[in-house]
Amino acid sequence: MANAATKVKISLLRRLGNYFGNILNDYKTVGLETVQDIKDSSVKASVYLTGFVAAGILIKSNPTASDLNNTLIESAHELSLVGSAIRNKDSDSFVDSLRSAQRDGRLHHTNLGLVSLVWLSDHRDELDLYAAQCKYTHLPWYEFHKRVVDIGVLGKFVTLSRKMQNYDVSTDEWKE
Repeated sequence: MANAATKVKISLLRRLGNYFGNILNDYKTVGLETVQDIKDSSVKASVYLTGFVAAGILIKSNPTASDLNNTLIESAHELSLVGSAIRNKDSDSFVDSLRSAQRDGRLHHTNLGLVSLVWLSDHRDELDLYAAQCKYTHLPWYEFHKRVVDIGVLGKFVTLSRKMQNYDVSTDEWKE
């Protein structure tokens, strides 16, 4: 009985301090081992570092749904400032189809982390018709790539940017 009474009880604060001290020691050991591994195989470490930095840049600059909306509005505005006689028909039809799908609620933006997909659906999400809700009337998952109309990467949408490069040059004018 006397033995039990003489035992020194460790306070809660001391136990928390020991716990976090052990965690700090573990992280210190991992850091030192990582530095040693980098010194031992610098090529492997540089490949990993380059991959992590590239992934970070892609994640940080991935365009959002509001970026898509703003880009579509700006593209439509730029096209409206150019007369229809010299307007590029491909640019005009692409932007018009995207704006129509957006207005109908069929244009969707999906963020995949590193890149974004812009895709079209047959129906808007809120539609409660049988054809819109039945899973057997939808396109199978392995044919999803047919619905993708654009890919967003590094702060811009690739197809839209490509179509808008020469939006003020009509290809009909230069055919000989």
